[in-house]
Amino acid sequence: MPIYEYMCHKCHNNFALLQKVDASENESACPQCGSVEVKKIPSAFSCTWPDGSGSSSGGSIPGGFSGGG
Repeated sequence: MPIYEYMCHKCHNNFALLQKVDASENESACPQCGSVEVKKIPSAFSCTWPDGSGSSSGGSIPGGFSGGG
């Protein structure tokens, strides 16, 4: 299950929830104030390559791929 980040419109708390891939915003409540007026926000991600290396800072991709066009 992925971790999604949210921002509460009522108290402006940013929080993360471990949820199913198909979970919707209206199934999420702010843990600080209990409001369901939340918005999913973009979050940083991290990946680890099979050799154990990896970062979220956009390094090069193993195998010579550079992405983009």
